[in-house]
Amino acid sequence: MTLRLAVAFPIGEANLLYSSLPEDDHPAWAVGTSYLLEDQVMRVHWRYECIQAHQGEDPAGDTLNQYWIRLGATNPWRPFDKFITDQAIGEAGAALVYRLNQLPEPVSAVSCFGLAGSEITLTVTDPNDGVVYARTISLVDTGLIIDAFTYCFEPHRTRSEAVFNEIPPYAQATYEISLTSTDAVPKIGQIVLGREYDIGEALFGTSFGIEDYSTAERDQWGNMTIVERPFAKVVDYRARVPTEQGRRIAIILEENRAKPVVVFGGEDSDQIGVTVYGKLSDWDVSTGDPIESELRLKVEGLT
Repeated sequence: MTLRLAVAFPIGEANLLYSSLPEDDHPAWAVGTSYLLEDQVMRVHWRYECIQAHQGEDPAGDTLNQYWIRLGATNPWRPFDKFITDQAIGEAGAALVYRLNQLPEPVSAVSCFGLAGSEITLTVTDPNDGVVYARTISLVDTGLIIDAFTYCFEPHRTRSEAVFNEIPPYAQATYEISLTSTDAVPKIGQIVLGREYDIGEALFGTSFGIEDYSTAERDQWGNMTIVERPFAKVVDYRARVPTEQGRRIAIILEENRAKPVVVFGGEDSDQIGVTVYGKLSDWDVSTGDPIESELRLKVEGLT
């Protein structure tokens, strides 16, 4: 299984061609308006709440949080705010659709996280050649079905991740993501478009787990109070790399050490649990012999 790294492209207004979600979370902030405590507004695709009554203070310029506190992205912009758990929420019975173009370079991988739905489709269209890529991924999760009992009684589950890779490189392409749900409201946490690199051949010995930010406190009688908070995936990869490619891999990892990236294996590797969207935390290449070396790579996932 080839280990791949996809570098996420930043998404702004110039890239988001269409979203099926209206941006109507709150009233838009207006110059000269008087705002009271707990009033909420939208400004440049972010939601803000007033924490001090005032008139005319721009939330986008309130860097000291004197008058406003930022609550998060507006509903249609949540898939690009780098928070997986802050999901864009669609409407029951309707597809949740995003259409993007004018990316800085051709996209070769599209990854989606924090999904709730039945299936997700990626369609890539070039203005000259028409549809050049189309694939639908079922989100029905059968990973917990291991025998007749679990087949009959295990609750219905869906996969929360989907990766589309080896997309043909078309510079002027438009990328449409469509998420549907047959029995619930469709939701998307993050949409990541980027360029993928092969960084080795995955080896057994890769480990994965989570960093849980929930808290648990006991009172004087020993009773425990648990407060559930987000968690982040942590994956320690091991991969075999050609020794002669050590410098190439080092350059790729160095250049993207402080950027959000997606690391994944082959098709449907999310079923194994080693697909992660996060930050390169630590890595090293151990030169084994003139032919093969070993890469150890740690990725800390976003929440």
